Amino acid sequence: MNKPIYFYFDFVSPYSFIAHKLIKRVAQKSSIKIEYRPVLVGGLHNLNGIKAPAFIPSKARFMIRDCKMVAENNKIKFRFNSYFPIKSLNLMRGVFVSAEDNFKSYYIDKVFDAVWQDGLNMNDQNIIDKICKKPWY
Repeated sequence: MNKPIYFYFDFVSPYSFIAHKLIKRVAQKSSIKIEYRPVLVGGLHNLNGIKAPAFIPSKARFMIRDCKMVAENNKIKFRFNSYFPIKSLNLMRGVFVSAEDNFKSYYIDKVFDAVWQDGLNMNDQNIIDKICKKPWY
């Protein structure tokens, strides 16, 4: 039996979104199992006293341009979210809840798409509630 690939991600990261889309393609074409592991990127930045690139104007411009280019080259629908930065703590907690209720994959897809394809304001709890309903509700 093959060991799974652990994919550490944060919904706030556009690079996580792009990697998520590419990893799903690999998993669909092979027998590789991807195990999603949420991690708060902002917490890691704070822990190490690092200012996130998104908050340094020149790096933010490059990051936006780079994400658009990588997404386009890989035929991934992408829109940089105008509500950025997204407060992802509760969204990341939702990964654990969705895992307990057996709809983790659905939840992760919906949240990533809401943030990085639809450009929704995921800081608004009403939108989160609407997007993140269980598929059978």
